Amino acid sequence: MNIIPQFKKIDTAEERQAVVDAAVANNDNMVFPSHVAYKNGEIIGGYSLNVVPAVMCWTHSEKATARDSLQIKRCIDAVMNDRGNKIYMTACNSNSPYYQHMEKFGYTPIWPTNIFWTQA
Repeated sequence: MNIIPQFKKIDTAEERQAVVDAAVANNDNMVFPSHVAYKNGEIIGGYSLNVVPAVMCWTHSEKATARDSLQIKRCIDAVMNDRGNKIYMTACNSNSPYYQHMEKFGYTPIWPTNIFWTQA
Protein backbone atom coordinates (compact mmCIF):
# COMPACT_ATOMS: atom_id res chain seq x y z
CA MET A 1 0.00 0.00 0.00
CA ASN A 2 1.43 3.36 -1.04
CA ILE A 3 0.31 6.29 1.12
CA ILE A 4 2.16 8.85 -1.01
CA PRO A 5 0.28 10.02 -4.12
CA GLN A 6 1.92 9.24 -7.45
CA PHE A 7 1.75 12.02 -10.05
CA LYS A 8 2.28 11.27 -13.73
CA LYS A 9 1.67 12.55 -17.23
CA ILE A 10 -1.37 11.04 -18.94
CA ASP A 11 -0.21 8.78 -21.76
CA THR A 12 -3.40 7.42 -23.32
CA ALA A 13 -6.87 8.55 -24.32
CA GLU A 14 -8.27 5.87 -21.98
CA GLU A 15 -6.36 7.25 -19.01
CA ARG A 16 -7.49 10.78 -19.88
CA GLN A 17 -11.12 9.63 -20.04
CA ALA A 18 -10.73 7.79 -16.71
CA VAL A 19 -9.70 11.08 -15.09
CA VAL A 20 -12.65 12.91 -16.63
CA ASP A 21 -15.03 10.14 -15.51
CA ALA A 22 -13.58 10.12 -11.98
CA ALA A 23 -14.08 13.88 -11.68
CA VAL A 24 -17.68 13.67 -12.89
CA ALA A 25 -18.38 10.79 -10.48
CA ASN A 26 -17.04 13.04 -7.71
CA ASN A 27 -19.52 15.80 -8.66
CA ASP A 28 -16.85 17.93 -10.33
CA ASN A 29 -15.49 18.43 -13.82
CA MET A 30 -12.15 18.09 -15.58
CA VAL A 31 -11.33 19.62 -18.92
CA PHE A 32 -8.15 18.81 -20.87
CA PRO A 33 -6.40 16.75 -18.16
CA SER A 34 -2.69 16.31 -18.86
CA HIS A 35 -1.64 14.69 -15.57
CA VAL A 36 -3.18 12.32 -13.05
CA ALA A 37 -2.58 11.62 -9.37
CA TYR A 38 -2.98 8.05 -8.09
CA LYS A 39 -3.03 6.81 -4.53
CA ASN A 40 -3.24 3.10 -3.76
CA GLY A 41 -3.98 2.48 -7.44
CA GLU A 42 -6.99 4.82 -7.50
CA ILE A 43 -7.32 8.16 -9.27
CA ILE A 44 -7.40 10.93 -6.67
CA GLY A 45 -6.96 13.92 -8.96
CA GLY A 46 -6.53 15.26 -12.46
CA TYR A 47 -4.64 18.33 -13.58
CA SER A 48 -4.31 20.41 -16.73
CA LEU A 49 -0.75 21.70 -16.74
CA ASN A 50 -0.02 24.23 -19.43
CA VAL A 51 -2.40 22.67 -21.94
CA VAL A 52 -5.58 24.71 -21.59
CA PRO A 53 -5.67 27.63 -23.97
CA ALA A 54 -7.00 30.46 -21.85
CA VAL A 55 -7.78 34.11 -22.34
CA MET A 56 -7.81 36.33 -19.29
CA CYS A 57 -9.26 39.72 -20.09
CA TRP A 58 -10.58 42.90 -18.63
CA THR A 59 -12.92 45.36 -20.31
CA HIS A 60 -13.89 48.60 -18.62
CA SER A 61 -17.45 48.34 -17.30
CA GLU A 62 -18.36 51.90 -18.28
CA LYS A 63 -16.04 52.91 -21.12
CA ALA A 64 -16.53 49.85 -23.34
CA THR A 65 -19.85 48.82 -24.82
CA ALA A 66 -21.17 45.36 -25.56
CA ARG A 67 -20.53 46.15 -29.24
CA ASP A 68 -16.89 46.97 -28.41
CA SER A 69 -16.59 43.65 -26.58
CA LEU A 70 -17.95 41.74 -29.57
CA GLN A 71 -15.40 43.40 -31.87
CA ILE A 72 -12.61 42.58 -29.43
CA LYS A 73 -13.90 38.96 -29.21
CA ARG A 74 -13.61 38.67 -33.00
CA CYS A 75 -9.98 39.83 -32.74
CA ILE A 76 -9.26 37.39 -29.90
CA ASP A 77 -10.85 34.55 -31.90
CA ALA A 78 -8.61 35.43 -34.87
CA VAL A 79 -5.46 35.45 -32.72
CA MET A 80 -6.37 32.17 -31.00
CA ASN A 81 -7.24 30.56 -34.33
CA ASP A 82 -3.92 31.75 -35.79
CA ARG A 83 -2.16 30.03 -32.87
CA GLY A 84 -4.06 26.79 -33.53
CA ASN A 85 -6.56 27.09 -30.68
CA LYS A 86 -10.05 26.50 -32.06
CA ILE A 87 -11.37 26.13 -28.49
CA TYR A 88 -10.30 28.25 -25.54
CA MET A 89 -11.47 29.17 -22.06
CA THR A 90 -12.16 32.60 -20.75
CA ALA A 91 -13.04 33.75 -17.25
CA CYS A 92 -15.72 36.33 -16.49
CA ASN A 93 -16.33 37.75 -13.04
CA SER A 94 -19.86 37.18 -11.80
CA ASN A 95 -20.09 40.90 -10.96
CA SER A 96 -19.16 41.93 -14.52
CA PRO A 97 -21.91 43.69 -16.47
CA TYR A 98 -21.08 41.26 -19.30
CA TYR A 99 -21.52 38.10 -17.20
CA GLN A 100 -25.22 37.70 -17.97
CA HIS A 101 -24.51 38.08 -21.69
CA MET A 102 -21.61 35.63 -22.05
CA GLU A 103 -23.72 32.86 -23.59
CA LYS A 104 -25.18 35.32 -26.11
CA PHE A 105 -21.58 36.27 -27.01
CA GLY A 106 -20.92 32.61 -27.92
CA TYR A 107 -19.40 31.33 -24.66
CA THR A 108 -20.57 28.10 -23.02
CA PRO A 109 -20.40 27.84 -19.23
CA ILE A 110 -18.34 24.89 -17.99
CA TRP A 111 -19.08 24.74 -14.26
CA PRO A 112 -19.39 27.18 -11.37
CA THR A 113 -15.86 27.95 -10.20
CA ASN A 114 -13.47 30.54 -8.93
CA ILE A 115 -10.07 31.00 -10.51
CA PHE A 116 -7.01 31.58 -8.36
CA TRP A 117 -3.39 32.27 -9.23
CA THR A 118 -0.16 31.30 -7.57
CA GLN A 119 3.55 31.46 -8.17
CA ALA A 120 5.65 28.31 -8.51
